[in-house]
Amino acid sequence: MEVWFGFIPQPDRNGEHVKKLLVLAAAIAGILVYRKAQESEARKTVWSESTDSVD
Repeated sequence: MEVWFGFIPQPDRNGEHVKKLLVLAAAIAGILVYRKAQESEARKTVWSESTDSVD
C-alpha cells in the first residue's frame, strides 16, 4: 500500500460517498423546486389581485 502525503487510501465502502452526494443533490433540488413553486404562487396571487374587477 502506498502512502501519499499522509493519505492512506480507504477501502471502498460500497459507494457510501456517492449515496451521500445523491441525497444532498436531491435535498438541494427539492429546496429549489419548493422555492420556485412559492414564487409562482406569489406571482399568481399578485396577478389575480391586480386584474380583479373593481367593485
